[in-house]
Amino acid sequence: MKKRWLSKWPILLLGLLIVLTSSIKGYAEEDDSLQRVLDRGTLIVGTSADNPPKEFIRMNNGKEEIVGFDIDVAKEIAKELGVELEITNMKFDGLIPSIQTNEFDMALAGFNPTPERREIVGFSNPYHTLPFVILTTKDKAEVFTSVDSLTGKEVAAQKGSTQETILNDYLGNAQPVALGKLPEVIAEINAGTVDAGVVGWLTAQNYLDVYPNLTIADVEIEVPEEKIAQVIAFPKESTALIERVNEIIADMEEKGMMEDLLDKNIELAKAGDSQDSQSMLKTYGPLFLKGALTTIGVAVVCVLFGTLLGILIALLRISSNKLLKALATFYIQVLRGTPALLQVFIFYFGLSMIISIPSVHVWGVNLARLIPGCIALSINSSAYVAEIIRSGINAVDKGQSEAGYSLGLNKRMTMREIILPQAIRNILPALGNEFISMIKETSLLSVIAVSELMFVADTVKAATYRTMESLFIAAIIYFCMTCVVSLLVARFEKKLARSSKS
Repeated sequence: MKKRWLSKWPILLLGLLIVLTSSIKGYAEEDDSLQRVLDRGTLIVGTSADNPPKEFIRMNNGKEEIVGFDIDVAKEIAKELGVELEITNMKFDGLIPSIQTNEFDMALAGFNPTPERREIVGFSNPYHTLPFVILTTKDKAEVFTSVDSLTGKEVAAQKGSTQETILNDYLGNAQPVALGKLPEVIAEINAGTVDAGVVGWLTAQNYLDVYPNLTIADVEIEVPEEKIAQVIAFPKESTALIERVNEIIADMEEKGMMEDLLDKNIELAKAGDSQDSQSMLKTYGPLFLKGALTTIGVAVVCVLFGTLLGILIALLRISSNKLLKALATFYIQVLRGTPALLQVFIFYFGLSMIISIPSVHVWGVNLARLIPGCIALSINSSAYVAEIIRSGINAVDKGQSEAGYSLGLNKRMTMREIILPQAIRNILPALGNEFISMIKETSLLSVIAVSELMFVADTVKAATYRTMESLFIAAIIYFCMTCVVSLLVARFEKKLARSSKS
């Protein structure tokens, strides 16, 4: 029996190898990235529209439009694939994580194929090379004549970009300053709060026309050509889509389309130079209004659900059950002890790994981004509301509870009918403050590309090159919104005070 089994083991081993080979082959053939795009009929692309002439915002008949060299390349790819193009604008440092979670089919934003990025995402062949320069103010140009002259100086670059990589790898003796968006880099250079910045040559040319105080320093950054190659980013497993896009890129280069598209968008980007404050407000006013309404809507939703959840947590916090009380205390401590921005990122990327939220746009806002953001801010608000409500409940005289019991009410009914109404009246000013705070905290959602007011301000300053004007307009709108809320809360307080006396 043993010999018969031993005689059959080579056959069994061969069968096992065939099964494994078939499985590996099947796994390799499971890449449906190209077919998925064709079946959907839409190519979903991510970008960071703050880098003219590569990608930036222009208003077209009162509607925002993402344009630029990279966008035209994406349009040509979509055209060759025979599908529609859908573009999402977000901060640059959020693009790679979004690609990892398969939110986009691809992303164009001046990516450089660094080894670190190659480990987590796929890249196309280079479609453009982008040399980098040192941008500084004219009064410092004579000082910065070599890489060594930047030693100990504060040099800025956009966070997560190729510029930051070059700053860290080739200007190692400088003091690096990483900023979220390119307009912030330019603004700090112009204001003199940093000594210089690493900027793409194309971008530098645009800003030189806008800020006469800026100039390109005579500093040669010796970077290998492969380090300045611009590529398109894809999810790691999208081999079929990458191969097809590489074919399209090669065809565009052979026809000379890349240079034509680049020249076209260099001229288009210069249109931002003519914007003055009045025409900027007239042109981008609808965008600011839309951002303000989104901000108010998000704040109302988050405070509403945060208050409902906060009431529950507050009741658990004062519960006689030690386990429930401990859980509520832990919940509050965790949320109050970690930054709200971190919570937004955790819920946004965490939820996308657990459930698939449909990418549906309502009034120009992507629900796949809005829902996780609202959940994060609602939960964050609930921790603060819970403590506000707990303090309000504790402020109600204990005799009120005894009066409820004497009327035959149980503990739950006494809390609902007698204690909570008095507590809410006492804490109304604090809840009003929470609403006002939430209006301002919605700006955190700009990091996940929710088009609220702060995101709009970033978009406009990138499109017009006017940082202070854009931020000033946003500040006025925030101030008006919070003033209105303060007046409404004050009026409601007076109304409750009169009803309590009557």
